[in-house]
Amino acid sequence: MANKETVKQEEKIVEVEYTPEQQNFHTHIQSLTRKINQHQFEIDELMPSLKTYQQALTQSMKFQSDDILEENTNDNN
Repeated sequence: MANKETVKQEEKIVEVEYTPEQQNFHTHIQSLTRKINQHQFEIDELMPSLKTYQQALTQSMKFQSDDILEENTNDNN
């Protein structure tokens, strides 16, 4: 990995040489950014499935409670 980076600063381009500590920070930032982006992509893929299962559970519980209410109503008559 290069120990230098070209950065744009106030409309001029400057080459910056990192210290080993700064290079380590920079590497961690790049790695974490990549991981966050990858996980965000996976989360975006998973959310519709999660919502589908949540809706299915809610609907199932609603049917179950409707059945219980209906049974109670029939028992009282």
